[in-house]
Amino acid sequence: MAPAIPSAKLTLSCPLFAADFDPRNSDYLLVGGGGGEGRSGVGNRIALLNTSKRDEITESTEIELSRDEDSVMSMAVAQASEDSMISLAGINSSTAEQKRDNNQHLRSFKIDLPKKQGEKKMLEKTTIPVDSVEKSTLLSRTSLFRTKGAKAGSDTYQRIVRISPWRGEKLSRVGAITTGLAQSGEIVFFQAISMPKESDVIGRIRLSDGEEAGDIDIIDSGKEDGKFRVAYTNGVDVFTCQISSSTRSSTAPDVSRVYTIPLLEKGKRPKFRALRFLSPTSLLLLQNAPDRSGSELVVLSLPASNEKNKAVTIVRRKKLRKTIKMGLGLDVCNLGTGAENDQTQQIIIAVTGSDQSIELLTLEYNPEKGYGKLWPYASLHDVHPFSVTRICFSTFTPPSHPVTPEVGPQYIKLASVSMGNTVVVHTIPLSPFPVSSRTPRYVLAIPGESETWATLLSGFTALFTVLIVCVLLQGYMEIKGGAPSYLGVSEWLPPQVQSVLGHPTPSLSVERIDTSTSSIPTATTTISVIPNTNTGNQRQSLRDILRPRQEQEAATDAVTAGVNNNIIVRCTTTDDGTSNEILIETIPSEQQIQDETRPWEELGEEQQSLWKQRLADAGHWAVEEGETILKGVLFAEYCGFVRELVGEELL
Repeated sequence: MAPAIPSAKLTLSCPLFAADFDPRNSDYLLVGGGGGEGRSGVGNRIALLNTSKRDEITESTEIELSRDEDSVMSMAVAQASEDSMISLAGINSSTAEQKRDNNQHLRSFKIDLPKKQGEKKMLEKTTIPVDSVEKSTLLSRTSLFRTKGAKAGSDTYQRIVRISPWRGEKLSRVGAITTGLAQSGEIVFFQAISMPKESDVIGRIRLSDGEEAGDIDIIDSGKEDGKFRVAYTNGVDVFTCQISSSTRSSTAPDVSRVYTIPLLEKGKRPKFRALRFLSPTSLLLLQNAPDRSGSELVVLSLPASNEKNKAVTIVRRKKLRKTIKMGLGLDVCNLGTGAENDQTQQIIIAVTGSDQSIELLTLEYNPEKGYGKLWPYASLHDVHPFSVTRICFSTFTPPSHPVTPEVGPQYIKLASVSMGNTVVVHTIPLSPFPVSSRTPRYVLAIPGESETWATLLSGFTALFTVLIVCVLLQGYMEIKGGAPSYLGVSEWLPPQVQSVLGHPTPSLSVERIDTSTSSIPTATTTISVIPNTNTGNQRQSLRDILRPRQEQEAATDAVTAGVNNNIIVRCTTTDDGTSNEILIETIPSEQQIQDETRPWEELGEEQQSLWKQRLADAGHWAVEEGETILKGVLFAEYCGFVRELVGEELL
């Protein structure tokens, strides 16, 4: 069971649609939203929140926006320093301005971070007011989309703004914005600077009529060459392309369709809701089944940029729990590697569902074995009162190696906002792995055994379970008398337990009794069992058969006792006449007896004496038991030694 994850919650005055952490300092979270244009009582705003405490969120800075314009629909932090951050937000101009082909949808804000307590005391000693230092400024507003006027439509807005991952202040970043509700969609790539404008555009993609980019993501090549890889989806297809931060062009990059959801024989096709890069050659997608019937995660292996002919393969799939009828949002956090010779790493995945929950999963990557299974870590239920609109991880920067004792506990933060005006921040603790190493990597879930060992363990567990069931079934059948006594359950299981499980099923049983110890020289036999066609083999001595009948006679009327079964004792002679076998069988009283038999009481004294001798030698009767126990037992008249005795008497 996953440990409890601490969280803090704050309710603001408007619905929230956008959120992003300061990439340098996860203590600060930027959120935005509003009621839109002309909605009385609900304003539009951007708020800087302090999340330094695990159980509390406080508001540090608030930016009140015009109520004559649209709400904040998308937002991302483009640049960050020790004392400020620059955010790019998607805010539509007023309807009147849009009709004049002047929709300045991309806004840039500079937001000063709160001063530390020591810095505030220093400012108080000067003539500079503290409040004048901590402020927010609108830096620029511009329009980068070329779809304008009537072609754009009054409902068109900047749906997504995505910035490439933070790699430090010195490395450049690029951004992408996409349209929403446009007649023909558009994607624009630009330099992620403080005030982007038309001259900073590095590429455009014009989509088909009615086509939109449902989600988009950017990742750097990892070579510090200023090149980035882009992936986006229109719901059915997945496209990739490569852009460069040094390019200044409005032309479209070389776009490749790398994957398409196959058509089904019946029913609708699933659709991709969101995607995130795991690496430049692997992509994670959130796929929803039609008619809100479930959601799953898909890991795609992409060819490298120079391997255009290589096929895309699905390396992992993971269905989410059944209560998630539809996935809404997706984000990932790569926790980085450990030692230089060990590039294994763990990735944390967060998925928001239509049930206002958040699902956390982990994914292990090994350069030699590839991606492992997607393992569920925790399910966070009822996080928000209404639908979750945005989810994002803070940026995790592992401590430098070697790790010293002075390095404190490491953690990441997960923020989510909703239509219900709520902000929730979960603080997720991380663990070093291996614990004793000075160059550990950090993980959320301690890696377990390899997938091969896990498969072997699962197989062994399944086989052991089947074996236990078979043993229990065999024991039960032995008690019921329907199987040979291989386990000997009836010998060591208490009679009280046997009576609860049930009495033996009446059946025809035949047993050959070893009489090799008899004093009669012509009789040398071995013990064997004749199969019973009804219930299988059953081995019982005459004493075992007679004892229950004797107990029954003591408890009931002797006349009616034993009417259920007849006990017959036979003996056979081999062809050479040198040995014979005694057969004991029980048959229902209503079944006709084929052979000529006589009850014990009707046998002559010599015949009774010979039978007693044979039964005693075989251990099935003792003198001290008396002859009473043999009353009612039928004896066949064709036994060899009895026949010889009768023949001698006749002579």
